[in-house]
Amino acid sequence: MLALGVSILRGLFLILLYLFLFRLTVSMLDQLRQASAKEEPVQPGLLKTRLLSSGGDGASLQVISSGEEVIVPGESFPLGDITQIGRGRGNHIHLSGHYASQEHARITFKQGQYWLEDLGSLNHTFLNEVPVTKEIVLANGDRLRIGEVIFRFVRWAYEMESDN
Repeated sequence: MLALGVSILRGLFLILLYLFLFRLTVSMLDQLRQASAKEEPVQPGLLKTRLLSSGGDGASLQVISSGEEVIVPGESFPLGDITQIGRGRGNHIHLSGHYASQEHARITFKQGQYWLEDLGSLNHTFLNEVPVTKEIVLANGDRLRIGEVIFRFVRWAYEMESDN
């Protein structure tokens, strides 16, 4: 008789546990739907100039090649004091490819130089085909690869001729 009572209690406990997990899942899905309905659609590749911080010295990232439809070779993205790159809405350079993380990389202008940092992305950020493992200084002409997009870092848009 005692064993029957314990079995019934176990069954009730399992039913309550499954009911709780089901309600939790439904609640989370509802919240996700509500949050996505509130977000304004963002066209991938769109440079959000309102988010770009001022500063820098006129450097830019030029697209060399792209496996994405919305970012095309020849397109140029000016860099500010801080420029975030990734799939997320809050990034200054918005990528749509699945190989880019939500917050993939950051370029920061400090001490008169541009510094590239990978933000813990799964598919890595590559500088001249070498994975970026720590913050590193960018040089004019460096190639930056994130997913299927390859950028060229351009620090000076023109060269000065020497008088010699």
